[in-house]
Amino acid sequence: MATYGYLRVSTKEQNSQYQKNMLLNYANENNYTPVLFVDETMSGAKSYRNRALGDLLNKLEREDILLINEFSRLGRSLLDILEIIKVIKEHNAHLIIVRDNLKIGDDMNSKLLTTMFGIVSEIERDILKSRVKEGLDAARARGVKLGRKPGPAKSKLDIHKDLIQEYLNKEISKASIAKLLGVHKQTLYSFIKKYNMKKKN
Repeated sequence: MATYGYLRVSTKEQNSQYQKNMLLNYANENNYTPVLFVDETMSGAKSYRNRALGDLLNKLEREDILLINEFSRLGRSLLDILEIIKVIKEHNAHLIIVRDNLKIGDDMNSKLLTTMFGIVSEIERDILKSRVKEGLDAARARGVKLGRKPGPAKSKLDIHKDLIQEYLNKEISKASIAKLLGVHKQTLYSFIKKYNMKKKN
């Protein structure tokens, strides 16, 4: 039985040391040492097959353990994450989400039946938090000044125009953006339509 720790950050400006410390502490407390770490800098939007994670999944053997800090480290698509869980199950290995002390793999069918709603909620929350953070980091890296701009605003969303554009670039849903900004989704739709805003490559 081998224990692997998967670490991922999205940009070179980020550091995976916090994730590593969390995984090491958990492994030491639960006798899962030594831990073989796979560390990569890659957007979670990229398919796991084209990341170091894909190679790691192919290495898994029966009873191996894969440690991650939170669901969003696996990816930003719910379908991708569920597919990764399926692959781990097919290798008869175990996935442990350290932050939540959640182990998946002993009896995958019954485990998913009893915890699916909690898992889906947790995944969606992690993915949204990750996307928002990555969007803010990318905006700062490009020199975008976040926050209120001086002078009167014609719309309460005018001060968030740059931030909204960053969210759109990150492919965050409009409903989620409206929720994050605390406005009705129709208000956001009208604002985006007014300025003809769309995702920029």
